[in-house]
Amino acid sequence: MNFFFSLQEVWNWTEDAHPIHFHLVHFLILGRYDINNPDSELSSALPWEQGFKDVAIAYPGQITKIKMHFDRPGLYVWHCHILSHEDNEMMLKFC
Repeated sequence: MNFFFSLQEVWNWTEDAHPIHFHLVHFLILGRYDINNPDSELSSALPWEQGFKDVAIAYPGQITKIKMHFDRPGLYVWHCHILSHEDNEMMLKFC
């Protein structure tokens, strides 16, 4: 079976933290940096964020950098786990 990785960033421009969930994908949280200074040094992932995850907290005013692990190509879905966002079908597809 072939595996491939993709580096992605989740930008949070809001004043609230958002628990972001990716369907059918496991990923490593590499760290975060300030949205107003994306060239700054990447901070480390927090102790409880070590290992593969399927949810990451996108903190306000920060960019969360993740390394995604895919086991097959295709269309995937991601969304915020805040209930009002889920209930209003606030989901996005990515390929």
